[in-house]
Amino acid sequence: MKEIELYREVVYSNKYTGDTSIIDKHIEHLLLFDKGRTVSNIGGYQSNFITFGFYDLIEFMVNSINQVSSAKVKLNSFWLNINKGTDSNNVHNHGQSGWSAVYYHKICCDKSPIVFHHYVPAIKCTTWPISPGNQECLFFDMSVPH
Repeated sequence: MKEIELYREVVYSNKYTGDTSIIDKHIEHLLLFDKGRTVSNIGGYQSNFITFGFYDLIEFMVNSINQVSSAKVKLNSFWLNINKGTDSNNVHNHGQSGWSAVYYHKICCDKSPIVFHHYVPAIKCTTWPISPGNQECLFFDMSVPH
């Protein structure tokens, strides 16, 4: 597990080495049967909450974060985002207490960073872009805007 330090926060990175063809099949299935939703996405596709499949990936993510968390972590919710070209997501966070994880299955280019923001951008307009690679998973405090 690699550690990336931001302002007063840490992002952990770990590469998934499981069978990605299974993930491809789950994604194909979702795209056929889940029309998706709009929450923070600008364009692109965001699935509804996923309640089946992706078991190896989920186990990898939970085991990875439990390596650095002082409390035993369990998965609360899980969904899929697919962004292409100019698609993106509005800056948001995932609550006030706990961990968030983002898995990057396939990256089209090095110009698709996740950008972490200072908690109070009006006071300190600072950002930290991270450009993950294929099958890379990032773990961070869920309150950090990104």
